[in-house]
Amino acid sequence: MLTALDVEYEAVRAHLVDPRPQLHPSGTLFEVGRLDGTPWRVALAELGDGNQGAAVLTERAIAMFHPRAVAFVGVAGALKGDIELGDVVVATHVYAYHGGKDEDGEFHSRPRVWPVRQELDQLARYARRSGSWTGLLPERSPGASCPAVHLKPVAAGEVVLNSADSPLRRQLRRNYQDAAAIEMEGAGVAQAAHLNAALPALIVRGISDRADGEKYDADAEGWQSRAARNAAAFAFSVLRELPPGGGPALPGPGTPTGPAPERFPEGPSAPAPAQPSAPFPHPDAGTPADDTGPAAHRQLLRWARRFSDDLDLVDSPRPDRGTGSPPQLSGGLYVRRAVQDRAVEALYDGDPKAVLVTGDAGNGKSSLLWASPGI
Repeated sequence: MLTALDVEYEAVRAHLVDPRPQLHPSGTLFEVGRLDGTPWRVALAELGDGNQGAAVLTERAIAMFHPRAVAFVGVAGALKGDIELGDVVVATHVYAYHGGKDEDGEFHSRPRVWPVRQELDQLARYARRSGSWTGLLPERSPGASCPAVHLKPVAAGEVVLNSADSPLRRQLRRNYQDAAAIEMEGAGVAQAAHLNAALPALIVRGISDRADGEKYDADAEGWQSRAARNAAAFAFSVLRELPPGGGPALPGPGTPTGPAPERFPEGPSAPAPAQPSAPFPHPDAGTPADDTGPAAHRQLLRWARRFSDDLDLVDSPRPDRGTGSPPQLSGGLYVRRAVQDRAVEALYDGDPKAVLVTGDAGNGKSSLLWASPGI
């Protein structure tokens, strides 16, 4: 989840459980928290305004976390008269409207366009139809209307538009007549996602002004914070419906329902999850081939992350929190034993390394690996 402004950041952060800072080696500060009631962990950053910076830092976030999807959540100005302040606009596609050619006193647009992935488009339409997303909104004052949700194109450039009649406004009317909102980061985020194997990208904007010369009045009336909260609520309602791994997985025999998807590494230098080229060898199988070592290391990392993520799925605090019951795997499949404390702390210490668990029979080694493939 990416934002440009502090008010947008706070609106998104309010939905996260136990957010913790994680610093990229180049200096970008993320907070990573859980989305309660789901298997998802969410990394959040405030990027500042502008498409160029948004593209660079989105690329940085994708490389660091290898996410299932990326979303930009924030505010925008309305370009249509039937869109009210506080409404939510979900981009069906994003126009980078500043591209063009100026020739013989006339500007000829050459836009770039990025459409939203079908799965996110369909989930957004489902969330709009069901109306369940309004349950994530803060309490509204009596008589206040529910914000409407519009799935429409969005125009993204490098200019704050605050005029009902200006050269830019006329250009938008002439060349981007179907655009419902104008903003400054969506094109950068969409391009970065597209260049990373067409990673699903969701652009959700709350309408905080009409881009008509009265922006500062609307800001003074608190519309930025209200619009940001509405956008965050809708974005998280879509995320809650997003299936792990690009599609719903049917549980098989012995597979717990609702397994955690493979997600973020615990540190910035951890390698991306990868399927080993051969099954992890048994300890008695002899000396492994030279190319088995890296594959085994990746497999151990996958096991560690999956176990750590399953612990995150429950509401019990981590052992070092000092309150509540100890964490257990979902469904009660894990039996707590003394060896768990050391193993769990090793998995949580944020240092990307393989963890080897040994012990006598009955110490819980199989429990650590209960959901691992190939076991």
